[in-house]
Amino acid sequence: MSKPKAVPAPENPTRAVRPPSPRRTHTTGLNLARAGPWIRAFRLFVKFIFLLFFRVRVYGPENVPHGPAIVCANHLGWADAFLILLCLPVEPRIYVLGDRNVLNISNFRTRVINALRIMVPLDRNKPVEAVRLMESVLKRGGSLLIFPEGGLGTKEGALLELEPGAAYLSIRTGVPLLPVGLTGTGQLWLRRTLVVRIGRPIYPDGFAVDRDARVSDMTAELSTAMRALLPGDRERPRFKLLCDWLTNLF
Repeated sequence: MSKPKAVPAPENPTRAVRPPSPRRTHTTGLNLARAGPWIRAFRLFVKFIFLLFFRVRVYGPENVPHGPAIVCANHLGWADAFLILLCLPVEPRIYVLGDRNVLNISNFRTRVINALRIMVPLDRNKPVEAVRLMESVLKRGGSLLIFPEGGLGTKEGALLELEPGAAYLSIRTGVPLLPVGLTGTGQLWLRRTLVVRIGRPIYPDGFAVDRDARVSDMTAELSTAMRALLPGDRERPRFKLLCDWLTNLF
């Protein structure tokens, strides 16, 4: 995947960068950070498909922590989760949070998700169970991908109001938030440029002691960091080959 010379992420004046966390945790049970040969092989195959259809640019890869992280990205289309999984390191493995109904959209989607073993299906009617499941993934060494807008965004370069769940989870587990800005995924066409911008991690220590204030402050800082990674889409081609097919593929 094409990686030009990394550009510095926007400055974050209130957060100091902490040393990397260990990749393994003390929690007993299966270590979810590891990616077996089948996962690595399938990941390479999907990366090849993406490079065949799109141009991919990644900025700020040096900001990714070595240990588990709660990856927080804007959400514009089906390609978002794949870009995160393909552009961030293969370990610790990243698991995608999603509603159980996602698996019912198409057989193709179900097969891909099952092959990659990345889906963490949540039941929104059981919030306590959902929090425990997310904590379990993080404590066992895995990372989580969350779209904190709570739904699809409306346009390139814009960000909806963020929900507080990511900050709440970070405070409970001590795992940092990793802001990511995605550009170009709202509407897809052949050789479309897709850009992934990775910001500096936001750690839960150093915020207000009161939990509600802490969650609010962390969510506000995450929103500011994500907006700084969304400059907007400047690509204006005359022809958008395979646009309808690629945009609605998955």
